[in-house]
Amino acid sequence: MATQSLYRRYRPRRFDELRGQEHIVHALREAVKMGREGQAYLFSGPRGTGKTTTARILAKVLNCTNPTDGEPCCECDSCTAVERGTSYDVFELDAASNNSVEDIRNLIDKVSLGTPGRHKVYILDEVHMLSAGASAALLKVLEEPPEHVVFVLATTDPQKLKDTIRSRTQHLQFHLLPSDTLAEHIKWVAHDAGIELNDHIIDAALSRGGGSARDTLSALELLSAGGSDVDDSIDLSEFVRALVDSDTGIALSATAHAVSNGHDPRTLCEELIRHLRDLFLSVMSPELVSVRHDQLDQLAITARDVGTASIVRAMERLGSALVEMRFAPDPRIMLEIALVQLTRDDGADDQSALLARLERLERSVAEGVSKPVRETQRSSATGKAIVGGRARRSDASGSIPRPESATTQPDANPAPDPQPASSPTGASEPPAAQPKPTTRSSQHDSHSVGAVWSDSVRSSLAGMARALFAPASIGAVVATDSGLSVEILLPSEVHAQKCGAHREAVQQQLAQSLGMVVELTLSVERTTPTSDSRASSEIAEEPVDPNDIIDAPNTPQRSPEEEIADVFPGTRLIKTTED
Repeated sequence: MATQSLYRRYRPRRFDELRGQEHIVHALREAVKMGREGQAYLFSGPRGTGKTTTARILAKVLNCTNPTDGEPCCECDSCTAVERGTSYDVFELDAASNNSVEDIRNLIDKVSLGTPGRHKVYILDEVHMLSAGASAALLKVLEEPPEHVVFVLATTDPQKLKDTIRSRTQHLQFHLLPSDTLAEHIKWVAHDAGIELNDHIIDAALSRGGGSARDTLSALELLSAGGSDVDDSIDLSEFVRALVDSDTGIALSATAHAVSNGHDPRTLCEELIRHLRDLFLSVMSPELVSVRHDQLDQLAITARDVGTASIVRAMERLGSALVEMRFAPDPRIMLEIALVQLTRDDGADDQSALLARLERLERSVAEGVSKPVRETQRSSATGKAIVGGRARRSDASGSIPRPESATTQPDANPAPDPQPASSPTGASEPPAAQPKPTTRSSQHDSHSVGAVWSDSVRSSLAGMARALFAPASIGAVVATDSGLSVEILLPSEVHAQKCGAHREAVQQQLAQSLGMVVELTLSVERTTPTSDSRASSEIAEEPVDPNDIIDAPNTPQRSPEEEIADVFPGTRLIKTTED
């Protein structure tokens, strides 16, 4: 004999046993106590939140012989008959499978018939699945129902119901249960059922349940039976770390690891979007996050590291990738493309990407020190990069930046150190001058100044200056005693002359962004000649001697008629005159 599932075994029997729906319990209990129950109710909300269970409790208390404070006794014949499903006073209809006009007409024909109890209760589940004709027939009976009849309509999508039906019902909305409430409930269920629990099983059940009491108990039953390993959940911390560090290698490695363990790319993308939403809500509205309080603080810390602009951009891009996966031959490719775009946003020009880059720049300036770039891990045998290692970015010229070193490499044949000449007085030579400490300006190069220029300076210019300096780029950056000497490269000499009128304003804005004195110079960008131009320039021009010019032979010109006659032999020319 099969064991009864947990969500059926522990289905609430009274209003006070319902969890997370206090507003609905209070409204129905008070209406029953005062004898003001309505003739039509509409219960809407996500699945597994107690809509049908509440409808059955309402049916029990309306026909209970010994109700107490709006609660059924659950002991009389009427209550036990409702629980067994054999009551003549309660009729349940699944509108998803009985959605025709004939089904509703059969129901209407029995409405006026008498029953043993005080009320006849009709429970219509998934009422939004009714056809147009069935909805019209139901509307007719809702307009003038018999006094002893109570309709309870349950649906997960109330917007699909006709407005005329909704206006004739008392609409009660069910909500998803908070994580703390669900955690207490499953602990009580596990204790009563003799199930051993730990924190990992509780967290996994809450995550899979998603706020639904029925789904949470089903997940708890599966996890407690050992039907699914708790550790098979997707570890999303690697993806978040890749977004924080802009590390493409970590993102792709985490994707490969999850797919190799049997996770579907679509499921992985959905889990990542859900986790990013929790990160966003942990900062903006913590009460909406369906996690325990001890996990909420860690989510908020991670969200501040990622940045709200980056989180919103990631959710938008992953949401688009999830739609594209429906038509893609390999959904994994669409997920990997989205992750590459999110972790390498230097080439993105959309507004959300610029906001994310600006947010990271402001955060790094506020911290006062940038994160060190880790070296790429390479195999000693093949020299190839190890999967999951740090993906190094190249600068504008395409060269890989070399790590700074405090010492220089020695020459192949170093010259011997010269021996100092002994002083007749025996005094030692004065010590060599110590190098000057590096100034703040030495920390900037063309790459860092270019980032400030593209992220903040160029967008802050106004009017004609912004239009003229739109195609400009950063050239050489040289540290001076007073600050920095920055070269601005422009397309042409004429363009540089027009930009000269706004040089002072741009120089002041760049100095304000860098926090130091800046000397700005305007130069024309030197373009690399193409292969065609180089080939044409290499051809030497040969001088031409006028005496060597030979006149072409005097060839008589032929008429078009003669040319046609040569092509079509036997052609005769017929001349006509107009009248």
